[in-house]
Amino acid sequence: MDSRIVAGAEPTTSIETRDSRASSHADAARPWRPWRLFAVLLLLLTVLHTAGFKVDVFNSDETFLATQGQVLNHGGSLYHDAVDRKPPLVPYLYAVTFRVFGTSGLWTVRLLAIIAAALTAWLVAIEARRRYGDRAAWVAGILCALGSLLFVPQDGQAANFEIFMLPAMMAGFVLARRKQTVASGVALAVATLAKQTAAATLLPVIFIVAKLRGRRGVRDTLAGFVVPIAIVALLVGPGQLLFWAVLGNGSYLEAKSASMFVVWRFLQKTGSYVGANMPLLLPLPFAWRSRRENADLWLWLLSAAISVAIGFRFFGHYYLQLLPPLVLLTTGVLVRKHAGITIATIAFAAVVATGLSVAAFWADQLDSEPAYAQTSSFLMRHTTPQDRILVWGHLPELYWASGREPATRFITTGFLTGHWGGRPPQAVSPDLATPGAWKEFYRDMAAHPPEYILDTSNANIRGSQYYRLTNYPSLAGVVATYYRYVRSIDKIDVYQLNADSPTVSRQFEDVEAPG
Repeated sequence: MDSRIVAGAEPTTSIETRDSRASSHADAARPWRPWRLFAVLLLLLTVLHTAGFKVDVFNSDETFLATQGQVLNHGGSLYHDAVDRKPPLVPYLYAVTFRVFGTSGLWTVRLLAIIAAALTAWLVAIEARRRYGDRAAWVAGILCALGSLLFVPQDGQAANFEIFMLPAMMAGFVLARRKQTVASGVALAVATLAKQTAAATLLPVIFIVAKLRGRRGVRDTLAGFVVPIAIVALLVGPGQLLFWAVLGNGSYLEAKSASMFVVWRFLQKTGSYVGANMPLLLPLPFAWRSRRENADLWLWLLSAAISVAIGFRFFGHYYLQLLPPLVLLTTGVLVRKHAGITIATIAFAAVVATGLSVAAFWADQLDSEPAYAQTSSFLMRHTTPQDRILVWGHLPELYWASGREPATRFITTGFLTGHWGGRPPQAVSPDLATPGAWKEFYRDMAAHPPEYILDTSNANIRGSQYYRLTNYPSLAGVVATYYRYVRSIDKIDVYQLNADSPTVSRQFEDVEAPG
């Protein structure tokens, strides 16, 4: 046998050669039926997401987005009538879904999330087949579907930003490998319009297209990425999109309060992720042996890890961005191992995913979700759909469950108080408030004074005891003068606008914003 190495030939590092070899292997196997795989993945995910059709709320992000969707469906506009530090795609997905189904039940968007997860797993399978062959497609697809559920129910079952970001992000990678550079850029733009961190996937994509298409490919990819975002910016307002999706995140992303609290949070959340994702992580060290062959995947995994760490908040669902490159690397190891190891790995993942999916039926008891049902029922009985309300605190569930619109564009008061998740609960400072938020808040309150104000300070909901309404004398003074205390429901203090308060709008206009 001639074992000589031809000078300059490096087939293991050639993207085109590897794709050709994998495709030839796949073509020699039995006919490839991609839609059959998609149907299996969709069925698997539907079964494992059954709790989503029973549990009302998995986390407050869902009800925050749902409230935005309700405001949009009532004629409001994003960044003017309902704001968040996120791009516009997911709030509009919620709004359209509610309108199509004729209900604001969260099961509707969770159904859409199941389809998104199945599409992501299917695209991962397509890429795995190009790299490793037919069997790898089934391995990768099933592992990706199961991997999307290897999180606590509040992260793995919710219809969150990441789950809607992943399909377009994965499509961008697949299209880059197919030399569809403009389409790849467009897909990554769509993903970035779901969540900003998807833009990090440009790193491995540019790496790929630079090898396959050179500078022209890089230019085409960047053009495909920039143009859709520019069009959306024109539709929603360039200044608004720039501020709320980029510039306005400064106080949220700052690391002044990182200290040991964030170090402990990193260890806790990452440890939880590693424990639940052990089936996917155990083969990973073996993948390092073919790091030159899979340099694009390692670069992708690195960019995803950086995205998880941005802002040092480490919410569990952030780690979903690691899923596609991790599954592809793991699959590359498994297809070279004995079939029994592959089966054992899938079985391991299935057991963990099933256990977490069953636990999801009791998610509200496991996570001590705040009580809001009685308060929302009170609001539905004592207000009309045209009445506005204000919830002081972080309880968007009240807006969503009552069907009453916020009196202000700020669905939670973190924009005003600087109190955000992922930081010590007592870390409240005017310096962390969104610039200009108080002025916009009072302008909104003057335009449509709330019929009811719900103060969660005494309920100690999500740290509300650290930013009591009474800590803001200007606002508390208006409430004391023009509102009357009605009652407390589940420790939430309910205040109603006095019938003889025609000047309250002017008072909100004249009140001085905290310095």
